[in-house]
Amino acid sequence: MPTAGLHAALCTSLCLACGVAFAQTGGNVAFFSDYRYRGVSLSDERPTLSLSVAHDDPNGWFGGASLTGVTLGPELRRQLQVLGYAGYAGRLSDRLGWEAGATAVHYGADSRYDYAEGFAGLSGERWNMRLLYAPDYFGSGARTAYGEFNAGLPLSPLTRATAHLGALMRVGGASAEGGRLTLDGSLGLAVARDAWEVRLDWVAGGRSAVYPTAYGRAANGALVLSASLAF
Repeated sequence: MPTAGLHAALCTSLCLACGVAFAQTGGNVAFFSDYRYRGVSLSDERPTLSLSVAHDDPNGWFGGASLTGVTLGPELRRQLQVLGYAGYAGRLSDRLGWEAGATAVHYGADSRYDYAEGFAGLSGERWNMRLLYAPDYFGSGARTAYGEFNAGLPLSPLTRATAHLGALMRVGGASAEGGRLTLDGSLGLAVARDAWEVRLDWVAGGRSAVYPTAYGRAANGALVLSASLAF
C-alpha cells in the first residue's frame, strides 16, 4: 500500500503516461482505520488522520508533503510523521512514463528514526512500478532497497479495483538478525464520487528484523478502511 505522499507521485506518472500536461496543486485529508506502511501498522492498529498537499508542474517537476499521526510502538507516544517528496517525470512513449526523485521522512518525537530514500520508476496507463533505495533506513545504519508494483482497474465510472505488491531487502550496512527479504501486498476496492473517495483494502505483510523500529504488534493481514476528501 503506497504512502499518502507517494500516491500523488503515482498519479503524476499515470497522467504523464496518458499525455496529460498541466499545472495542478491540490490537497487531501484522509481518515485511516489503520495506517499501514509496507504491510506493517504505523498507528498501533488504531485509527489516524493524514493531511497532504501535492503540486504537478507541466514541465515534469512534482513535489508534495504529508502529515500523518503515527505510533511506532506500544511504549512510544503518538507523534507526527512528516513526509516530503520531490522529483521529475517524463515520457518514454505515449503509453510509458518514467519518474525519479527522493523522499524524506521525519518523526516529530523520535527524530532518530528519520530517513531518506531515492526512487526511480516506470508507469503505464493503469500500473506503476518503483524502486527505492535508503542509505540509512529508519536511522538504523542499514541500507535497504524496496521494490513495488501498483495497479488499478476501473470497474465502473465510480469504482475501481487496486493491487499492490512490495518487497523490502536489506542490502548492506548494519547487520540484523532474521531474514533479509520482507514481502507485503494489498488488494482493494475504491469508490469515488466528486472529491470524495472511500476505500477498503486487505493489507498483509511479514515482520522481519530488516525493520529497525519497534512497530508494535507483529504484522498480519488486516482490513483497512479509509475515506478521503480532495480540495
